[in-house]
Amino acid sequence: MTHAALKIGKGTPQESQLFDHLIYWGMAAADAGRAAGKNAKTVDSEVPAMSAQLEPKLRAQDGATVSALAACVARVPALDN
Repeated sequence: MTHAALKIGKGTPQESQLFDHLIYWGMAAADAGRAAGKNAKTVDSEVPAMSAQLEPKLRAQDGATVSALAACVARVPALDN
């Protein structure tokens, strides 16, 4: 989800914050993948595939997708502490 948001937000003032969200959720995805017994290549390939599905929905402002992104963003801890 955050991968798609960053792709859409490239070149915007929010790009660095979107990148922070991507890093946080990327680490969480890697941890979840390891816990599920997936290798790193599998997890790494799942991210862009899922992003490609979600990007058009975010661009179209699909309500459920935008809400899911907002929920993801709300769970990212403050990184300036």
